Amino acid sequence: GRMSATERDPEAIVARIRPHGRALIVPSILLIAVAGATAFFVWKLPEPWMRWAALGAAVLVIVLGFVLPVAIWLGRSVTITTRRTVVHEGGLVRHRREILHTRPIEVVVRRSPGQRMAGSGDVVLELGGDRRVILRDLPNAVLVQQALADLMSTEVAEHVGRRRATGEVDGRRGPAHAE
Repeated sequence: GRMSATERDPEAIVARIRPHGRALIVPSILLIAVAGATAFFVWKLPEPWMRWAALGAAVLVIVLGFVLPVAIWLGRSVTITTRRTVVHEGGLVRHRREILHTRPIEVVVRRSPGQRMAGSGDVVLELGGDRRVILRDLPNAVLVQQALADLMSTEVAEHVGRRRATGEVDGRRGPAHAE
């Protein structure tokens, strides 16, 4: 029997990428500052209820200023395979988006001055019209762009080859012919 394209060329993971880690610098500094200030000042407060209130405020600041940003950062990732790009976002409510490499028209890198200094950037997959998918603040954004462009050109060529081999033209089965 004939093997399908998937059996001949199984999908392989090329890269798993998280946003640039510099997003955790400010939350980490905040954690250290709040922990240090709390340890230093809380025992100087005269009343026990004041100490408990200061500890409660410190915990609230740590949860909102450190734990939440770290959870958001951990919840965002991009998985690039030989056939598609999968974007994962969210903590409690997970969003998953798949973009087949035969879909994007163009892959563009946008970089702010801060991103340039850190070696990161936003990789934009233009899907046509006003539709686009933005992979925000990825490390080595230019390398990601080059890899995606290579994977997409290979996947498009293989997709066209598969359609011609099976006689499929414009989604309909029929004799393979040049248009």
